[in-house]
Amino acid sequence: MNRIKTYTEFYQFYLTEHKNETCRVLHFIGTFLVFALAFLAVYLSESVLWFFVPVLGYGFAWVGHFFFEKNKPATFS
Repeated sequence: MNRIKTYTEFYQFYLTEHKNETCRVLHFIGTFLVFALAFLAVYLSESVLWFFVPVLGYGFAWVGHFFFEKNKPATFS
C-alpha cells in the first residue's frame, strides 16, 4: 500500500475518488449537516445530538460512494 506523503498526492487521490458530481454534493450536504448539528448540540446542550453527527457525516458520504461513485469509501481501507 502506497502511503500519501504530500498534500499534492492526497489531492490527486481525492480527485480520482470523487469524480461523480452527486457524490460530491452528498459530501457537501453531509459536512454542512455535521456542522449544523454540532452547533445545535452545543447551543441546545443536547448531548444526544452528538450521536447523529457521525451518522450524518459518514452516511451521506457512504451513499455517495457506494451508489453514485461506485467505489469503496476511504473509511473502509
